[in-house]
Amino acid sequence: MDVQIPKEPELSESEEDEEEEPVAGLSASEFTCHCCYQVLVDPTTLTCGHSFCRHCLANWWASARPRVRIDCPECRALWTGHPKVNILLRDAVEKLFPAEVNRRKQAILSDPGFCRILQAFQQYGNRQAPRAAPPQNPPPVNIGEFYSGVVTALTFMAMLVLLYHGFSADSSHEVLLSKPLSRWSTDDVTLWVEHLGVWTNQYQETFRREKLNGRLLIALSDEDLSAAPFSIENQSHRQIFLEELHRLKETRVSLNLWQYKDLYLGKALFLLISLRNFPRLTLLCLFLFNYEDIFLPFIHTCCPATPDAPTDTPLDWPSWSQWAEFLLMYFLLPYQLLAAFAWHWMSVHYWTAVIVIANAALLTALDVCFYWNLWKRGQMRTLPKLFWLQMFAVLFSTSVFVLLWPVVPLFIINFEIYIQLYVFPFANAVLVKRTLFPKDTQHRP
Repeated sequence: MDVQIPKEPELSESEEDEEEEPVAGLSASEFTCHCCYQVLVDPTTLTCGHSFCRHCLANWWASARPRVRIDCPECRALWTGHPKVNILLRDAVEKLFPAEVNRRKQAILSDPGFCRILQAFQQYGNRQAPRAAPPQNPPPVNIGEFYSGVVTALTFMAMLVLLYHGFSADSSHEVLLSKPLSRWSTDDVTLWVEHLGVWTNQYQETFRREKLNGRLLIALSDEDLSAAPFSIENQSHRQIFLEELHRLKETRVSLNLWQYKDLYLGKALFLLISLRNFPRLTLLCLFLFNYEDIFLPFIHTCCPATPDAPTDTPLDWPSWSQWAEFLLMYFLLPYQLLAAFAWHWMSVHYWTAVIVIANAALLTALDVCFYWNLWKRGQMRTLPKLFWLQMFAVLFSTSVFVLLWPVVPLFIINFEIYIQLYVFPFANAVLVKRTLFPKDTQHRP
């Protein structure tokens, strides 16, 4: 497409007298376009350094249509990006030769062909803008996206830890520390006997032949073991069986969730409320005051021993590797300990365990956001004060249930337990959404 450069009308003698004289040794020839050989109008500088009128450059760009030319009209060097108007050169030319620049602009604007070419040239530049060089100042970081990435990473890591525990733990550990004792099958009892040591090989077949399950195992006594069909004549062997059985019943929660709630109603309510609000403090209290009843089976379940760990006292003091894993999760991701514990109850309480695991992930997100905001604002010193304020608020709001539960009607206690288990996860989900996405982003259409 060729568009002729419009020619301005010839100047009269008076107009020639009014034409600008050279300033400080500068002449119009030094500010001419090498396409039209007239004074530059909206001078556009290419990457090679040559400058041309913008409408001349647009005409050159469109001269090979339907293709376009992106080479310099003078040296044929390709330009990169989209040429911009040289503001400094434009201002200088307009100050030196205002009358001629104005006349040329009016002639260009009155030509429909040049207007169409300039419009197409500008639209081409707008389409090329996303591929331009990035700005010097990077855009501000979206805190919501950062939080979302952190929460996603933590949740993914927690799921990997749970899957690792689920597939790496051996079957003997699953039987000894996870499955309720009352639900043990004959194979489970035989596996427990095998776990006691090599000396039990002579008795394994007898336990299997008699089809002894978990309920019958609990009822065994010294007379039962010495009489037929077991006929264990070695007194030390019978004593070891009974001691291990007593330790099994005393050092682990062999009841399922609902049985434990029915037997220890107040303790179950206390654990549901305190673990949700103060997981670290609650686990510390359990370690100090309920070590054998609750803390020991808890740490064995959520941080199981490795298969090559010593098996002389499998249900007693945890190994150093268990303590290391527990303390790491205790300080960084305490709620994931609850998720790991719920994972081992998946076969007994599937949907309840799933809800507990999801709630643990949500509480972990809130915990991370809380400490991140404190650190970002430089308010870590206020952490003890905030801790005590939250503790007093929780005590005042739940003291009627935790402290006075024996005199509170049973249906109210059960209702509160179900609320803690099944309703608060949805409330935590809403709170996570409000934390990650502030109010100013929630009212978007």
